[in-house]
Amino acid sequence: MQLSLKEVLTEKCYMPSQPRTNPDPEYCRSLGDSMAAIGQQVPIIGYSEPDLDKFAVTDGGCRVIGAKMRGIAKLLAMDLGKAPTPLEMQMAQAAIDIHKQHFRLMDRARLYHSIKGMRGCTAKQLAEELGVSDSLVGDYLSLMKLPPDVQELVDSGALHLSKASLIAQQESDPNRQRELAALAKDMSRSELAARVKLARRNERPAPAVRVSSMRCPLPSGTTVVVKGQELTLEDAIQALTDLLKAMKKASEDGIDGSTFSRICRDKAKAG
Repeated sequence: MQLSLKEVLTEKCYMPSQPRTNPDPEYCRSLGDSMAAIGQQVPIIGYSEPDLDKFAVTDGGCRVIGAKMRGIAKLLAMDLGKAPTPLEMQMAQAAIDIHKQHFRLMDRARLYHSIKGMRGCTAKQLAEELGVSDSLVGDYLSLMKLPPDVQELVDSGALHLSKASLIAQQESDPNRQRELAALAKDMSRSELAARVKLARRNERPAPAVRVSSMRCPLPSGTTVVVKGQELTLEDAIQALTDLLKAMKKASEDGIDGSTFSRICRDKAKAG
């Protein structure tokens, strides 16, 4: 689908599939008044029909009616080049929104979520098509995990997008999400992140068992043995993490396994 922005004559616009069976005249007139006063802020969407010398409007019919009421001769339009599928319509709406930012935050989140579902693509692929960062798309998609009342806080501006996405990505319990949303208004994002991290750390169960040895046979046939005094699983993880770093460095330096083992023994004896 080739998108192009252009001006079309208002008198050439028609709505072959107007979703509103009885458009509110006062609403349409208010749109016309707004366009006359400050200019057209959001393009209409449709496609040219050269054989009919018409422009078929698929989104923005009320703006067309309002423009005709106010005698506005031309309208800015996004020409889709052909009758769009529902997915192509959503992509066009998303493309306009990126430049005009006319959607509310949750409307944008729902639009991205719908497109992603219809296309069966990843957030990164969607971001590439829209020409925005994948982290931004990910932030919007994460909002769909929030309960409706917290989503309303996002729409009203009471909860900033960056804080809302942090809550959605780090906390899955709706009640806890509500608690964090209430706290977030008086915190910076970094303070909120620290609060979430601390809460998650405090929720971890304390290790109940300490051992002197952990023997871990692996599917490859290798067996890893970790020994120490009153070892917890966290102790073993830290020890193996440190060991892995040292082994990688030794490998980069061209040290063989036998030499590395001797180096470890010498360091252990030296304390």
